[in-house]
This record gives sequence, C-alpha cells and structure tokens, in this order.
Amino acid sequence: VIGGGGGNNMFIYTSPTVSGATFKMAYQNDGGAAAVSDSYMDFAIAYSPEAVEGLTLGYASRDKDMGTNLDEDADTMYIKYAFGPLTVGYQHSEIDFAATTSNDLETDAFGVSFQVNDDLSISYGESETEAETSTTDQELEGISIAYSMGSMSIAAHANEGKNIANQTDNESTHTEISINFAF
Repeated sequence: VIGGGGGNNMFIYTSPTVSGATFKMAYQNDGGAAAVSDSYMDFAIAYSPEAVEGLTLGYASRDKDMGTNLDEDADTMYIKYAFGPLTVGYQHSEIDFAATTSNDLETDAFGVSFQVNDDLSISYGESETEAETSTTDQELEGISIAYSMGSMSIAAHANEGKNIANQTDNESTHTEISINFAF
C-alpha cells in the first residue's frame, strides 16, 4: 500500500497474477475512522513479462483527501532487473500537496545488489529528493554487506544523508555491525 493507510472501513483487493501482472488496490471511507479525514485510495500494478525473465515493472498511485487544501496525490514507478547474482533497480516518485503553500517532492533512487555466493551479498543504493520550496536537494546513500554461515549471520551497513529534509548542512551518518545467532 503506497500510503500505508489503514483503519476501519478499509477495503483491500489483490488480484491473482495473470500473464505476469498483479493488481492491488485499497479504499477507505472516513466512516468515523481516525486514520483519515475524508477518504483514502491507492492502486498498484506490477508486471513481470514472461518473455523477459528477471524484469519487473511497477506503478502505484495514491489519492488522500484530507479536507480543504490538504489533499495529497502520490505516484511512483520502478523498474527492477535481476540477472543471475546481480539485481539492479530504479524508482521515480512524486508527491503533490494541494495546500496553498505547496511543498511538492520528487525523488529518484537506484540500487544494486550482488549475491557473491550462497553466503555473501553486497548492496549499494542512493537517492535524491528535490523539494519545491527548497534549493537544496536531500541526498542519501548506503552500502551493506551480509554473510551467513549455518545459524550465524554477520551484517554491516554504512549510510549517509546530506541536507536531510532539504535543509542545508543537516547531515546524518549511521554505521552498524550486527551478529545474529539462531538456536
């Protein structure tokens, strides 16, 4: 669900896969639910053509009616291709706010992962978000590595964010190493 709406009076439908295509939709009427002011609707379609193994195309859209000048419309589309141990993906998203003072957002992101062998994988991704009311773009990037051996796994990631929330010099870094044991 693109907007993550939820609550009472929500209808969700997921179609069976037909010739590589799957359709999903959700609708929620206010009906007194605290989750939405008026109504919420989204839909998504994912298509994996049978003629091109490993390719997936997707599109999703959301319409959230929240009262006068507070409506939000969001659209996202992606392409993902997996070939052997390599997976590459690209996504473009836009959020349009109907408020008088608008802060529309546009994001482009890509990622690549490589399964070195059954036990070791490495991945890298980055994104850039442009805000209508800012001349500073938010930039995020991260790299991760994971290794598993029997019931033990070791994983590490390093992430960096520049101009978080499109604010100049608002930076964040995060590095983590984890070891997990399954008994």
